[in-house]
Amino acid sequence: MRFGSVDLFMDFGDWKFRMGRPLANEGFLKALLTHGSFDTYHFFCPDLNHVEKFRDRLAKFIPDPKLQERVQTSLQVALAETLRDQEFQVFHQGDFTYCMPYLIGLRNRLARAPFPVTGATHSIDSIYMNSRYLELILAGLAPYDGIVCTSPSALRAVEKGLNWVGRQLRERTGVTFHTHVRLEQIPLGIDEAFFQEEDRKEARAFFRMPPDSVVALSVGRISLRHKADWAPPLELIGQMESRKELRNILFVIAGGGQPSDVALLESMITQMGLEKRILIFPNFQPEVKRKLYQASDFYLSIIDNFQETFGLSILEAMASGLPVILSDFSGYRDFIAEGREGFYIPTIWTEGLPEFLRDNMGILDPSMARLYLSQMVAVDLEKLRIAILQLGRDENLRFRMGGAAKSRAFSYRWSNIIRLYEHFWAEVKEESRHYGQKPLEPPDILVGDFSATFSHYPSRRLSAAHEVSLTDYGRQILQSPAILVRYEDIQVCIFPDLENFLLDSLIQQPRTVANLRELGWKALEATRGQVDFHLIWLLKHGVLKIE
Repeated sequence: MRFGSVDLFMDFGDWKFRMGRPLANEGFLKALLTHGSFDTYHFFCPDLNHVEKFRDRLAKFIPDPKLQERVQTSLQVALAETLRDQEFQVFHQGDFTYCMPYLIGLRNRLARAPFPVTGATHSIDSIYMNSRYLELILAGLAPYDGIVCTSPSALRAVEKGLNWVGRQLRERTGVTFHTHVRLEQIPLGIDEAFFQEEDRKEARAFFRMPPDSVVALSVGRISLRHKADWAPPLELIGQMESRKELRNILFVIAGGGQPSDVALLESMITQMGLEKRILIFPNFQPEVKRKLYQASDFYLSIIDNFQETFGLSILEAMASGLPVILSDFSGYRDFIAEGREGFYIPTIWTEGLPEFLRDNMGILDPSMARLYLSQMVAVDLEKLRIAILQLGRDENLRFRMGGAAKSRAFSYRWSNIIRLYEHFWAEVKEESRHYGQKPLEPPDILVGDFSATFSHYPSRRLSAAHEVSLTDYGRQILQSPAILVRYEDIQVCIFPDLENFLLDSLIQQPRTVANLRELGWKALEATRGQVDFHLIWLLKHGVLKIE
């Protein structure tokens, strides 16, 4: 069985905070290669630099040489040829909005045998999601393609979005487009290391926390626009502090954040006089995360932002034996049973968007749209107050709920999650076998015809009638081919045998492009496109000229 992806499940950019989607995708990759049962995992990289980076980091994730042997890497430019030659069980993306429509189109046109294309959900609240759904529909979705939704809330949102766009297309064009796709609910997973016990006293000493305090921890991105508005909870904590209700409860807010977001949070804490009641640990190193959980007594996550569809840190806290207090919102509501592993805090949202927001959604900066939307989500602060006091004052309750939370989190281990994925992939692959060689034949509407769209840009275009000859520089290159600058990412598209054949064919006389195409096919089975690419590249370097 062969697994394929054009997603490397790694972020090579300057992602300083190591949280959210990049961390979840890396966890998935490590688990897939550790616990998965595919014979081969084939990853298609953008360029040779990414091949090298991917391989280097893979060796750290998967030190077992036998597991590494199952991984193959190719360049994305080789994908089409590979699909013609090899059969795949599935192609999967870490985010279904990334490349999935184009993979579907490529599969429908070229694949040796049908296979499902799947992708997972992360943030799905952007106004641009309707464009993503439109791309999927126009690409030619097959019933055996799938979107893996990390929570029931995400699944319902994707289902609503796809159906809405499909209805709009039908109403506006009179054409019914196929929108059926397999929606599967599979959560994210957590590493088994979070279930391991840590020395509580040592963890507390590491962070210089008072040994007799009851620590309420929150771990997540520190961002007003992309995670949560801390102002209402801080105002509540300030009121509780003034009434002397908190006793020895200490709040710890940890997570990655831009300097401006961290400064905003610090300024609110200072303004409310809560510096001794609330500690901030911004942009901590990944290796101290487990210590944070082990140093704490219960976990708190009061979000109001629609970009949140899951909540990985909640699972990590539960695996560490912490009871949790959570917003009853989005994917959060599926982690616990009320009163058993923790408490849910009710939320309320507007029935309809106000005109100033509804009418401007298409032009608003996405981060501003998220901010405006989240400002209309309110949590029940009195219920939050009661939950904090219950867990803060009752050690037995914390112990009982923490044990239940740890037990519940056990099913979210990555080893279990990968089994769910493989079962899902086996089902959709089996379904694909009933659809024949090419299930759909949509036009290349997403890719278009690049050569036609930009045909007017150059002075002229290479045609079959053009006569090509060697230049004096070209005759020099015949003797010393190393003189030419050959970028490594382009060199993978240049075949020495074909290059040499074309140059040798022109030593005695000029030839037409049509003749060179014919000779290239007869001698090396080189396609027209391959011959043309080599001819243009040699023209680019002055090795050839058009008579």
